[in-house]
Amino acid sequence: MTKHTLIVALAVFARSTSAYADETAAEAIKRGATAMKAGHIHEACSAYEAATKLEDKLETRLSLADCYAQDGKPVTAAKLYRALSDSDSNAARKKSSLAKASKLEANAPKLRLAINPNPPGIVVKVDGAEVPATGDILVDQGPHEVIATAPGYEGHASAPVDRDRAILDVIVRMQPVAAAEPAPAAAPEPAPARAAAPARTASAGAGMAEMPTDRDTAPTSHRKRNGIILAAGGGAVLAGAGVLLGLSASKFNDEHDLCPNKVCRTADDVPRADKLAEDGRTLRNISYGMGIGGVVLLGAGAYLIVTGHKHASHVALQLEPGYQGVGYTASW
Repeated sequence: MTKHTLIVALAVFARSTSAYADETAAEAIKRGATAMKAGHIHEACSAYEAATKLEDKLETRLSLADCYAQDGKPVTAAKLYRALSDSDSNAARKKSSLAKASKLEANAPKLRLAINPNPPGIVVKVDGAEVPATGDILVDQGPHEVIATAPGYEGHASAPVDRDRAILDVIVRMQPVAAAEPAPAAAPEPAPARAAAPARTASAGAGMAEMPTDRDTAPTSHRKRNGIILAAGGGAVLAGAGVLLGLSASKFNDEHDLCPNKVCRTADDVPRADKLAEDGRTLRNISYGMGIGGVVLLGAGAYLIVTGHKHASHVALQLEPGYQGVGYTASW
């Protein structure tokens, strides 16, 4: 869907919503009946729902129950029929509602749960409503979510139902879950300060190992190794820069031999000379960038070797025709 199509759809939806905002219950009922005759069952149910909110009449709710029964919601319709029969003073209509409810429940789809394992204290919910953990569960058509929980376990399953009289076996596999960690205990109050212990004498310290200090237990620094690696890399980059600079000079010499003092012997020599000069300039620029990068790497390596411990260091070298860049970062 394009942006313009989405805007048009939203505008149409907004106009249709506002069109029904001020309708009366009678208008909503008429809209529902018209939609029902046209075969727009879901739209008819929405209209009857709106009518019951505007004016809760038994006749309107009966029409809504009839609509639910045709909209693939037999369980919802049966519950509504039974609720209406409790307050219906018309004996014939009450009997009809109960008969319709029984027929819908007999033809309703069923979920047959199989929970494995089945730990004690299990609670099963279908679409958020608690149901028995055993036996068949009557449901409407459509997707359903089954969630089971128990101390130390939880399970989940999806159950799509697409027709009446369907019996869908739903296997819920319970998975162990980690127990919640207890709240941390309150920190004990600090003990009263004590007087400093006297210095250890030579006789008292005989045969006693010296306790390690923070400096003794500090992690070993790898700065020297990293410095050597960076310095070696810098040397290699400088060597490469020298090679490229030599190739650049060779290109310029070939261009000068082909066209001395920029004067070519033939017209065909002009593009060849231009290509040699362009290659020479590209190699020269790259060699300059590599030279700068090599110097930076050597400096970084020397710095890591002779200075204190660094927790992290990073050197980035980027070389492209027409662009050279070197970055170095370090943290203490």
